[in-house]
Amino acid sequence: MWSGDAFDKAQTSPPWVGAAGPHSVMPFGSVLSIPGINTWVFRKFKGGTASVLTRVPLLRYLCLWGTIDVAGKSITAALKQGYCVGVVCDGIAGIFKGTRKHEAFYLKSRKSLAKFCIRNGCPFVPAYSVGNSQAFCSWFDSFGVLEYMSRKTQASLFLYWGRFLLPIPFRTNVTLLFGEPIAVEKNEYPTQEEIDMVHQKMLDAFQSLFDTHKHALGWSDVELKII
Repeated sequence: MWSGDAFDKAQTSPPWVGAAGPHSVMPFGSVLSIPGINTWVFRKFKGGTASVLTRVPLLRYLCLWGTIDVAGKSITAALKQGYCVGVVCDGIAGIFKGTRKHEAFYLKSRKSLAKFCIRNGCPFVPAYSVGNSQAFCSWFDSFGVLEYMSRKTQASLFLYWGRFLLPIPFRTNVTLLFGEPIAVEKNEYPTQEEIDMVHQKMLDAFQSLFDTHKHALGWSDVELKII
């Protein structure tokens, strides 16, 4: 769902980076946006995924939808070729921050995307997936061991379940909200102050997207915590 005139601006903007979240157990909204944007927004679009995905049975077939490695060099090359690229900002770490009871987005200290956008002078489009956190239940230790191991191996190591205690997602509505492209001035050697400023724009954009549309989506009593 596009907020305001974001759809028109996304069509006419230079190639942009779609900054999406939360990851949760499985970023359904972000994954489904790959064919959706290519089909309905009429922009060449690729999704950025971890390289380990190509080695995971079944999930590796998602690459057929049009994905690239989430490494900076791959994204830069795609942007130069005229593609827009979507990434899930909180990545694997985001799996361990939010639950079905707590809507949390792990982004406050993750500033690499802001730095990337400045160095490449590319706009970013904030996108928040409302309902994504409700698709599965998950379990991980409170000591951070599984989170640490997941980061080191670049693979998600935790337990999850859905309907009938199986890896079948619960029935829930998932709505991916899109904001308008936010322009970023290019600087190959950005200062920390510039990075902080663009990063704060990202945080504000995500919070505004969620708060503006949560009532229409039946999430009036839910508070988004960006941590």
